Amino acid sequence: AVVSTQSTGSEGVYRGAALRELQEETSFHNDSVSTDDFIPWSLWQTPLILPVRFNTPMYLLFAPSATPLQPQEGEIESLHWFSPSELLRNPKLVIAPPQITDTLKLCAHTRYDSLVEFAKRRWEEHSTVQCTPVLVKFRDGMCALFPRDSFYDRAQALQLEDMSGMLTLESSLEENEREQAVLMRSVVDGRGCRVFKGTGDWDGHRMEHVNLGSNMSVRES
Repeated sequence: AVVSTQSTGSEGVYRGAALRELQEETSFHNDSVSTDDFIPWSLWQTPLILPVRFNTPMYLLFAPSATPLQPQEGEIESLHWFSPSELLRNPKLVIAPPQITDTLKLCAHTRYDSLVEFAKRRWEEHSTVQCTPVLVKFRDGMCALFPRDSFYDRAQALQLEDMSGMLTLESSLEENEREQAVLMRSVVDGRGCRVFKGTGDWDGHRMEHVNLGSNMSVRES
């Protein structure tokens, strides 16, 4: 079944939680901002093999720039502003794969006004479909597969047959990629080089291959 926040009727609940957490953890308070201002960007579910699993919607909020922020002690160490490209290239940051992928979606837009227009139009025209990555270990690296990847359904079926650990295959990354008509995956090869490989539409987002290099600290799970 296709799961989205629209189909489950939980969109209002998620937006309310997002605003509450933003206020609690960053001291963000602005009377002009409401839950209606949160624009859905993605909907993630943790991989099948993890012991604790969550549905996590991601939102964009275009808030007034003058809004002061203060990190909540014990929850957030510090707050900083980065452009999407600066965030991805900063070797001091530990970034989880969902945040890497969502930030790559932001990199497709170089102007603030075009991003605002696109985000609002995408929400009106596309459902934000739940994405449950399938983690696969190959002979020379690993990857997280996303639903539009041609190998996704097969990998998910193999994972369900054995839930004792990450799905492990004897083939190489390149061998598997050559067999697929469509790629939509985040790859870490044996040299530590991280690449997003995917072309085409993902819930209205236009995805492209991006080489992120090997200088990033990435949390793999």
